[in-house]
Amino acid sequence: MRIRPAAVAGYFYPGEANELAREVDRLLSQPKPALPAPARGLIVPHAGYVYSGAIAASAYLTLPEQRFRRVILMGPAHTKAVRGIALPDWTHYQTPLGRVALDTDAINRLDGQYESRIDNLAHAREHALEVQLPFIQVRLSGCLLLPMVVGAIRSETLAECLTALMQPDDLLIVSTDMSHFLTEAEAEQRDQDTIARILCLSDDLLGEEACGAYPLNGALCWAKRAGLRAHLVARGNSAQVSGDHDRVVGYAAFALC
Repeated sequence: MRIRPAAVAGYFYPGEANELAREVDRLLSQPKPALPAPARGLIVPHAGYVYSGAIAASAYLTLPEQRFRRVILMGPAHTKAVRGIALPDWTHYQTPLGRVALDTDAINRLDGQYESRIDNLAHAREHALEVQLPFIQVRLSGCLLLPMVVGAIRSETLAECLTALMQPDDLLIVSTDMSHFLTEAEAEQRDQDTIARILCLSDDLLGEEACGAYPLNGALCWAKRAGLRAHLVARGNSAQVSGDHDRVVGYAAFALC
């Protein structure tokens, strides 16, 4: 057993198990958004829970429990430059709520295909994936996890990878924030434009529009090929919590169905 320990517990989210469980339950206590069809994928933010936890939770609330066998989780590289897809060779990820088992068979089969390679360093301190795990543990208990840190890659290549991977009982989760460090007025305008493009399944977003542009573009390209539509579930920004209206980060959550 090779375990990737929690790297940002106590920083992006509570580090003690009971406190984390209470916080996730609190975030998931909001009203459940309605969707026109069951979601095949989610797009969720990855800031600290105090900033974007409620927005992410709104997307997880759209999911029925125990419907999925596996979660394919994609996010950007914040701590190490990555080209293509970085895969881990751990068997489990750890959070204060326990361990999440990885789909090691799928990782081994994927290694070397679609510009993917094993790179534990890209995963070791990556928060974009880790902050999703407690929500997955609570809302999708028992699911296998296939985590990918995605760097520079053509959206078509990543879409081909997802088409090969995605089974009817798989859920795709893309972890990304929106604009970064603009004034609140600028952030609101840029995020509104980005949201409109996501709703149109445009797969040419830039990093200044969404920090997870590479995985997001691939997911939107896949969704278009799969005949899915994007639905906005919730949006917000850091100023609503911090009171800092000069250096604002935008957040939004979507369902692909």
